[in-house]
Formats: sequence, structure tokens, C-alpha cells
Amino acid sequence: MSDVITTRREGTILEVTLDRPKANAIDLKTSRLMGETFKAFRDDPDLRVAIVK
Repeated sequence: MSDVITTRREGTILEVTLDRPKANAIDLKTSRLMGETFKAFRDDPDLRVAIVK
């Protein structure tokens, strides 16, 4: 995805990791990337849960 947001898939679980060292603040770029990530999650019938860390 990007170096700011990484994803890992394990079965029906999607793990989304934010890597923004300054308090993991969400700027415009990160917000858009998160939107893309969760649209893909929403549209994948095999995924059941997303964990954000």
C-alpha cells in the first residue's frame, strides 16, 4: 500500500498498521490511504474484520 500504511492479511482478518512516528497523526495523505484501504476491505467478501494498530 505505502510506507505510511501497511496491511497484512491472515485468513478473514485484515491488519492495518499506521506508521507515522509523530503520534501516528492522520494527515490528508494518510486519510486518503486509509479510505482506499477500507474501501478494499469493504469490497472483499472474504474479509470479516479489520484491526487498526
